[in-house]
Amino acid sequence: MGGGPAGLVGTVGASHLGLKPALIEQQRLGGDCLWTGCVPSKSLLASSHVGHAMKHAGNMGLQEADVSHDSSLVIERMRNIRSKIALHDDPGRLLQMGIDTHFGSARFKNPNTLEVDGIGTFTSKRILLATGAKPKIPNIKGLEQVDYLTYQNVFDLELYPGSIGIIGAGPVGIELAQTFNRLGSKVVVFEVKDRILNQEDADVSICMKNILQKEGIEIYLESDIHDISVDKNQKTILTSEEKHFIFDSILVATGREPAINGLNLEAANIEVANGTVKSKSTLVTSNRRVWAVGDANGGPQFTHFAEYSAATAVRNSLLPFPKSVEYNCIPHVIFTDPEIAHVGLTELEAASKGGKTFLVAFEELDRAIVEGKSEGFMKVSVNRRGNILGCSIIGYRGGELIQPVVLAMKHGLTLPQIATTTFAYPTMGEGLKRSAMAYQKSRLEGPLGLMLKKCIAWIK
Repeated sequence: MGGGPAGLVGTVGASHLGLKPALIEQQRLGGDCLWTGCVPSKSLLASSHVGHAMKHAGNMGLQEADVSHDSSLVIERMRNIRSKIALHDDPGRLLQMGIDTHFGSARFKNPNTLEVDGIGTFTSKRILLATGAKPKIPNIKGLEQVDYLTYQNVFDLELYPGSIGIIGAGPVGIELAQTFNRLGSKVVVFEVKDRILNQEDADVSICMKNILQKEGIEIYLESDIHDISVDKNQKTILTSEEKHFIFDSILVATGREPAINGLNLEAANIEVANGTVKSKSTLVTSNRRVWAVGDANGGPQFTHFAEYSAATAVRNSLLPFPKSVEYNCIPHVIFTDPEIAHVGLTELEAASKGGKTFLVAFEELDRAIVEGKSEGFMKVSVNRRGNILGCSIIGYRGGELIQPVVLAMKHGLTLPQIATTTFAYPTMGEGLKRSAMAYQKSRLEGPLGLMLKKCIAWIK
């Protein structure tokens, strides 16, 4: 159930293993990532980053260029990219793999049977629940009377708004805030909590906030929105501090929640708690025939997690000795400029478990200096044996830099082992090597290090 990344990976995997899967999707294949998330947002981000680089070319010894542009062309590029990638999920391509695709609204009729509008019923020994998520809408007075935007319809705009108020300073809100700002919109962000990106390391949040404010984005923290109204297409936000803000558009970016309404889960004996399908670490639900994957089970809301969880669920549905999902090695990236990336524990969480954190500022990396991208840092937290507990990055190519850290965590590589590994120069990857060397240096300051120094002094 569901034709997003989780459903697609699940059905393709089942097909490769010799099963005859059926894929049921309500609207179109590809899910939020393709149509209303990763692909369109990163396309617009890429255009905005190029424009920003042109505007600040003087920093690279070049003449700054005119960044005026036709917003419709940027939007057209985004939609062309989206259509091109959509070909990967074409029903005809799936049919060649032995996968039948059916479009319609589905619900459970009983524990092992689905009823699909306009098509009929499907009975199966194994059902993958991969219905994705939907925007989480806050209870704000007047909001329902306003034609507001969410991540589901913001990419339907034909022109950028002259001004836009963004409610929520999570990954979606912050990415789009920087995008619209760099493409010429006046942007104001409202966040009810005391910092933006509150799930990230505190230093990362502070650094990103300073960057956005330098670019001209207004950010109001601990700001409750009291009322929203509209007059002649102008939207007014009234905060609890009695401040008025007028915008052309309002974007609600306050999170996502599992899209499980209307599935008749009761008929399938599937337990739900706090709006989320309950499942074990093996992803099986209270119904042993049904596995909940991706956004549906309340896990990390990332495309790569959706794919990983679907592959795990298919494996567990077919083979004995089921495997549990390894949540500690799931990275995430926020594709701002500079990028933010994280895996595992934050510095504060690692410290509570006796861990130490080693920070490498990007201004210490020659490649970052050459690229004119020296803003930011990399934090690596480890235990006493040098096992990596977590890593937070804000800086140039942060999304790429996190990958070797994930690999090290997954396979138990320690910082002492990384310290003896040769890294190419000049690369951003040297940041991890420098973290490892900092750890080794800290060991020299301990009892064993002092003993080693004495031995060397005696040999001399």
